Amino acid sequence: MFTRIRKLISKRNGNQDVYIEQMSREGTIPFNKEETMKLYHVETEEDYDALMLELEEEGCVWGYTGNKPTKDGHWYIFKGDTVIDKYDIYLGVASKGYCEKVYLNIPIQKYKTRKDKIKEDVEYFSKCNEQIMESVYEFIHQDNNDIVNNPSHYTSGGIETLDYIKAKVKDYPSYAAGNILKYVSRYEYKNGIEDLKKAQFYLNDLIEWMESK
Repeated sequence: MFTRIRKLISKRNGNQDVYIEQMSREGTIPFNKEETMKLYHVETEEDYDALMLELEEEGCVWGYTGNKPTKDGHWYIFKGDTVIDKYDIYLGVASKGYCEKVYLNIPIQKYKTRKDKIKEDVEYFSKCNEQIMESVYEFIHQDNNDIVNNPSHYTSGGIETLDYIKAKVKDYPSYAAGNILKYVSRYEYKNGIEDLKKAQFYLNDLIEWMESK
């Protein structure tokens, strides 16, 4: 079915924007149905590989070869400027500049691997919830007998601090995962087993929270 590749090249301000279009004997796959098309921008080869695995699990194929996403490697074409377009189960690859000019009504989603997403969550919650975290640390260090798991450390004036955080934070799983990652990554050079216990506390609380949903 898939027999050829057509490259569309446009020049503006001395720059080339290239798109490898999906072609078949039946003609070009229609690209005017913007409501069903998705565009994914990948900035690293690791992000590209992760996206290909995810799209392959969804049953997608390259529109111009019919091959599975992981079989044809296209990262080298545009590298950090790579955008993958998905229409139904068919995939194409283009430059970000091309997509910004042609698909004006389609948002370009920045795709990140799960590892990058967790890192962003840690940075986000470290910044947005700094004051809340300082309050939690104050409660944690009030009693040296049980620095991690004593519920009194998380209570002030009858208000459960973690319950307060859960009520205020929109994405508690990411908040908890961020704390788990933070404590595990720093335990060797900061607070040792104390940090591991804190990570364990947030892990257990996250499991309990998810099981209650």
